[in-house]
Amino acid sequence: MSNQVVKFNPASVRLEVAKQMEQMQTSKFVQLPENYKESVFFAMDKLSSLYEIEKVPSTEISKTLINMFSNKLDFRKNHCYFFVQNDKNSHTGKSLRFGWQYQGLIHVAKEQCNVMDVTPVLVSEEDEFETHYQEGALIIDKHIPTFGENIIGGYCVVLFNDGNKLIRYYTRAELDKRRNASKAPKGNFWAWEREMFEKTLINATVKRIVETSSNTTVDESFYEDNEKEHREVVDAEIIEQGEPEEVEQKPQSDGLFKM
Repeated sequence: MSNQVVKFNPASVRLEVAKQMEQMQTSKFVQLPENYKESVFFAMDKLSSLYEIEKVPSTEISKTLINMFSNKLDFRKNHCYFFVQNDKNSHTGKSLRFGWQYQGLIHVAKEQCNVMDVTPVLVSEEDEFETHYQEGALIIDKHIPTFGENIIGGYCVVLFNDGNKLIRYYTRAELDKRRNASKAPKGNFWAWEREMFEKTLINATVKRIVETSSNTTVDESFYEDNEKEHREVVDAEIIEQGEPEEVEQKPQSDGLFKM
């Protein structure tokens, strides 16, 4: 048995993946964007940093990139992130998957779900905050924010191109539940709590819009996010890599997450 260490060679894998994808497009099995070869070129550098990526067959990489393209996502714009998982169905025992980032959710919602803008807003204990429901829709009567540290909840406002508006409110308990389900509940990912809660509001609200829209087609990759309950895949074991760490930055003074 050879003890030679197999290394991931971006150049050779890039050629294999591009050829496989070209053959599939020529056979009209898939429809790829015009710049897919350019995306493959940059994807190899990104994938080369993944643990055990050298054990993933090029065919599995091709399938994952095609899946990403079919969901109208662009990893170069942080629409998604990649990870390696144990997979008994792969002849090497490894496969490549991707999870959706909030930027990808917003992109698809704007491109395919008639969404014009998304604004997450946190509510502090000291805020003046009054709401009521009208025909099942949440109406914000008054909100004077104080941007206090004691966050009691938050809501996400979604404006549609046809003038309609959707507001979803989440209690602090609901936000904490999603935070605790994160694969990185401590460290840099939650170093800036307000920004992370705002992203949580976006994910929870926009994800529901995307998955229920008649204009979108989502598969199991849509649920490969940072929530543990969705990452427990049958007959597979997720390698604990988690999402990319957040870069620390100075919080926004107005408390809103800018799009």
